[in-house]
Amino acid sequence: MAPSIRCTTALSLLTMQATIATSETFSFSSPNKVPKGASGIVPKDFASYSWPGHWFTDFAGNATYPNLFSKDILDLLASKTGAQPFVRIGGTSTDRIWYNASQQVASRNVFENTGSLTSNIGIPDRVEIGPAFFEGFRNFPDTSFSWQMNMGNTYGTPGGLENALEVARHVMHTVGGRLDSFEIGNEPDIFYLVGHRPKNYTLADYVRQWNEYADACSSQVLKGNPYGLAETRFFQGLTTASGEQEWSADNVLNSGLDKHNHLKSMSMHHYDSNGEPWVRLQNSFMNHTNIAANVSLYDDDIAASHNYKPSLPFILGETNSDSSNLNMSQFIGVFGSALWTIDRTFLSMAANMQRQNFIQGTTFGYTQWVPVPLEGRQPYTRPPLYGYIFAADALGRHPKAQVYPIPTSVWNLSAYGIYQAGKLAKYAVINLDEYNSTASYARPEQRVRLTVPKHVRHVGIERLTAAGADADEGVQWAGLSWNYTDGRLAQSGKHKVERVQARRGVVNLQIPSTQAVLVALDGCQD
Repeated sequence: MAPSIRCTTALSLLTMQATIATSETFSFSSPNKVPKGASGIVPKDFASYSWPGHWFTDFAGNATYPNLFSKDILDLLASKTGAQPFVRIGGTSTDRIWYNASQQVASRNVFENTGSLTSNIGIPDRVEIGPAFFEGFRNFPDTSFSWQMNMGNTYGTPGGLENALEVARHVMHTVGGRLDSFEIGNEPDIFYLVGHRPKNYTLADYVRQWNEYADACSSQVLKGNPYGLAETRFFQGLTTASGEQEWSADNVLNSGLDKHNHLKSMSMHHYDSNGEPWVRLQNSFMNHTNIAANVSLYDDDIAASHNYKPSLPFILGETNSDSSNLNMSQFIGVFGSALWTIDRTFLSMAANMQRQNFIQGTTFGYTQWVPVPLEGRQPYTRPPLYGYIFAADALGRHPKAQVYPIPTSVWNLSAYGIYQAGKLAKYAVINLDEYNSTASYARPEQRVRLTVPKHVRHVGIERLTAAGADADEGVQWAGLSWNYTDGRLAQSGKHKVERVQARRGVVNLQIPSTQAVLVALDGCQD
């Protein structure tokens, strides 16, 4: 992972009202049949992860000590959607991976330049891996993986390309048919910022070098593979961070990235806040208008990818609320970020991205769980995980689920229609009005009116709750919580579903500030 330098300016707090007025009722209506503007059929592994190379062994473990806590979390999400979350291994540290066949430990993180931009945010200057590194893949036997080849500090280095190919070969033979793709290089548009290229590095340089690596991997790694993997069109391209027009999907494609027919998909990265000093929960993460503006930045890139021949899926390869993770613990990794996760995930689905990978790091403040003991504390889950759990239950196991963002002029209230086989099955409503556990006033509630089909007699309501937007523990989803116990993920609590009658096609709800609700119509099946 490298710092992203693209962000949108949030609405000024001066232009916002302090809270949603409780005296007003907001009405939301989603058509009975899936409307124009809804997503396509959402892939079951849409909400997925990106693990940096230097933390892979923390999340995965090895053959002797598999990380069952991480596996249980992926299994929990899979039990709700019917498919394991996808995992991409990549980032700036993966662009610094070197393999040593005689190394006994799985990985060793080396910090050589402690004053560098990336080392200041915990990214090593070199990641040395041995054979035990690859054992971690086997601990997730049902998970599909993408592997990012090191084109960062191997290019032009004696033995660099050969090293990248050797690592790719080990990954392929370990993962086998579950290997989804190879990426080549991470965030080439800001290579100069992380010391991988000079400042005059150009798009033309990237296209030439990318094809060199893809050609070599295709002929020396993929050719004749016994796993049924494509030998040529097997690579994810672009993986940019800055959002500069020069590096748009359209320009990169027109510059010849696919001239040898290697592209399987296109990917970009984005962090909504980038650690800017103006960032606050309400004006950034708990702000539907701002979240929608960040997602819409990719409309042209998605269109260029989908309109290319052959059509290429577009993947948001890294996304999170912040990339630098400096002095922002009060804004990232708390319950307000869980609500941001839901809104961001549903909006990205509606933008018809193929997949969205939330970046996970052991010391990253926004990570959804900490997989190993850290700073005297046992592994634990973090509030953003509940955003994914909510989204997983909203989509459910139905094979033809779609999401429709209901138009709204309110910046701190969002609503979505969830469709199954083209018919309205659920509503998701998020009250993004910030309420903190330290507040000296009573928690406001917002009245919401939902239109439902006339045949609906009642609905089931599940709520995502916490003491406030600032809470970093004590989160409950429909009365349930999950956390680490004796090496595994343990569930606690009792499942709670409220039953509310529909009257003449209308359901009335009260939604407290800083809460999300999932409303299932009667007869709805996952």
